[in-house]
Amino acid sequence: MISPRKLFTILIFSLLAAFIVTQAGLGECYGLPSPDEGEERIFAQSACAGVSNDPPNPTVFTIDAQRTITKIGTYHWNDASGESPGTIGLRDEQGKTYGPWQAEGEPGQGGVPNAYWIVQLSPSVDLPAGTYTIIDSSPSTWSYTYESNDCGLASVIGLKDGSGGSEKGKSAPCAGDAVDYSPRSPTDLYTAGPGLAPGMYNIWYGKRTGTQIGTPDKWTQLGQKELSSGKFYVFDVTTANLGESTPQMINPMLTNPAPGRSLVWLKLSSEDAYVVCFDGPLDGGLQLAGAWKMSGHQEGFNDWKADLNLKKDGTLEWTETEGANVGANRQGTWQFDGTVLTLKWVSPGGGQTSWVSRSVAENSISSGTYSVERAPGGTWSAMRMAEGF
Repeated sequence: MISPRKLFTILIFSLLAAFIVTQAGLGECYGLPSPDEGEERIFAQSACAGVSNDPPNPTVFTIDAQRTITKIGTYHWNDASGESPGTIGLRDEQGKTYGPWQAEGEPGQGGVPNAYWIVQLSPSVDLPAGTYTIIDSSPSTWSYTYESNDCGLASVIGLKDGSGGSEKGKSAPCAGDAVDYSPRSPTDLYTAGPGLAPGMYNIWYGKRTGTQIGTPDKWTQLGQKELSSGKFYVFDVTTANLGESTPQMINPMLTNPAPGRSLVWLKLSSEDAYVVCFDGPLDGGLQLAGAWKMSGHQEGFNDWKADLNLKKDGTLEWTETEGANVGANRQGTWQFDGTVLTLKWVSPGGGQTSWVSRSVAENSISSGTYSVERAPGGTWSAMRMAEGF
């Protein structure tokens, strides 16, 4: 038998549970998360009554235009016990799932631990117009009330209409290198993306519903993301997820990229065209890709000058313009780890050639040294000739 004192405590907590969040106005009891500046509630139930567990009806909302979702929350009062945070996801009418995403717990009224489950979406998620069901990993502890039509209590927060957020609506810095990917067959969604120099990148992407190839409806930024030397990655354009993978997952004939290179494949949409580009590497705040004028001295021989092109895919081209081998052309690779710049190629007569500098700035490279497998090495420096490449 429940003691009168315990029964009184339960009743008090149940009443407190009704006031799920500070009321925005008389009779409004919205749950967390709350919208920040530039955001609004896209879906939420105002529920001030006591709550029960295990909602008998699904929690469904409809949007009549594409919206950018930034936060999702559900409520787990659970008889004043709360519940260790699980996951929250969304499912559209065709069965496509967004997420699930791991939630973090926030205390509820009266200090009930983990009463609120909150997902902060970073990056934000663009939802096409349609009807969505909220999927909670613990429906048995999910709270509901008659005021929510016996549906689980939830809040969906997104950017206000016309609000681009901090990165929306901007032109991507790498737009000139963007690639337009048409919809693919559901059985053939993967396609080769760029080979890149290792480092930090911002990935810019956007759905294209218009007819102008290479121009998305709006650019969205994912980043910064680190791409490591010799690693293989897959970027899913529909979920904005970049993950390390193995080439054999896509095709048994594929191999890992060589050291000094990172390789990204893309998982495309079967319904929409997407535009994607990679801005970087951003290490040390330096953008080294571009055209440079080099000069140097080979020990025991002569001074020389050369044109150097550092390409965004981690490859390079070197052409001697003054010296003993005017016109000599070399193809190789380059890598900058934020501190050390390394250039490598094979010379027909000298073998493996390695160039290193630890004095690297946006428009100048100094105090460089180089070694040649079967010839004397020397010193070198470079000045940027033009921005970009």
